[in-house]
Amino acid sequence: MQKITTIEKAWQRKYPEQVVLCVTRSAEGKINIMTIGWVSIVSDDPVMYMVGIDDPAYTLELIRQQKEFVLAFPAKSMAEAALFCGTVHGHNCNKGLESGLEFTPAALVNVPILSDAVVNLECKLVAEYRPGNCPLVVGEVVAVHENTDPAVERLINAGAGYQLQ
Repeated sequence: MQKITTIEKAWQRKYPEQVVLCVTRSAEGKINIMTIGWVSIVSDDPVMYMVGIDDPAYTLELIRQQKEFVLAFPAKSMAEAALFCGTVHGHNCNKGLESGLEFTPAALVNVPILSDAVVNLECKLVAEYRPGNCPLVVGEVVAVHENTDPAVERLINAGAGYQLQ
């Protein structure tokens, strides 16, 4: 049975949801990481992902400048770093240094991948859309990396207030 409700009430029941880290790099080499939940596959030939990133975000600024980024699906062990990267603004600190995350050079983009992530997707910017108040960035996946340990599990957000597990 269904009833009419508000979007705010419905959003309280959307969990669990995925957690994804978007890694970018400035022209000067500063690494930035942003935790995002609005991520979707939008094509499988070629493979493309779309992310929703708010306008003032340093991540969006760097994607617009550098035209590339990495989407990393973090492991459960990365919960503390994911919370830090999602609650501190990159304009105000160097998240690459302060997050405690470990990086490995990527294969085809000038943005590092996260060493301990479950999966890393190297992306080249294809387009940016604005259907509402949040810009949507589409990136073509140009290289894919997976963790060599199949037992490493993905981090998820289990509920409102950042219930990471």
